Formats: sequence, structure tokens, C-alpha cells
Amino acid sequence: MTDTQKAAEAAIAGVLEARRAAWNAGDLKGYRQLLTEDADVVSATGRKSAGRDALIALSAEQKLQPSYKDATITATEIHAIRLVTPNVALVDAIYRMTGVRIPADSEARPVAGSILFVMVQQDGAWRIASIRALPPSP
Repeated sequence: MTDTQKAAEAAIAGVLEARRAAWNAGDLKGYRQLLTEDADVVSATGRKSAGRDALIALSAEQKLQPSYKDATITATEIHAIRLVTPNVALVDAIYRMTGVRIPADSEARPVAGSILFVMVQQDGAWRIASIRALPPSP
């Protein structure tokens, strides 16, 4: 692995950690800064949004839902980062959460699920361009 690849992987890991921290803190402004303007998502709940502001609105709405109001992302475990080009990367990961209630009237429990990020380097910074999450499993 080249030094450039190592630097890209470290920067991408930093962005994903910043996303985890921002989501947990309800820091929508911080989360927004990690996204490209045209970012899109298919959430673990199957909901879709396109555009940075729509993605942030969906995230805020879902955090208020009974299933996720007490949820905390405890980890985003990166399994593989593939640099498709020097400025585009695919990131395969697992998200881990606690406090999830599925169904909403059940006891809170830890869950995990697969998540794919498409990352783009813009103006020297890596940002999230797309998120695809599978529903969690216990």
C-alpha cells in the first residue's frame, strides 16, 4: 500500500468517526459538513433521501422516532476501503448501535448491520457522497 493510499484510508476513517460522533451528539451542522452537496442515503429503515439538506432532515427525523431516540452508534467498523480512483472510494463497514427498539415498543438492545459508503475527495477533503445501510440484526 502506498503512502497516498494510507493517507486516504486514514482520512476516510476520520470522516466516518466524525459522522458517528456527530450523529450521537445530534450535531446536524457537523454531520452536514461531512456530506457532499448531492449526498444521498438509503437508511437501514429503508427510507431514502437525496441532497445534503434532505439527508440531514431525514437523519433528524429518524433520531426522533421511538426506535432510535435512545440509540447510539457505538462503532463503524471498516472492513475494506477500495480506492476506485484517487478521489473516489468505496467503504464496506459494519455499524454497531445500542439503545435500538425494533419494534418500537420493545426493550432497547444492541444491533449491527452492514453499511456501504461512497466517499469523494473534494477540495482536498474526503466527504460522504452516498450511504447504503442494511436493516440491523441483533
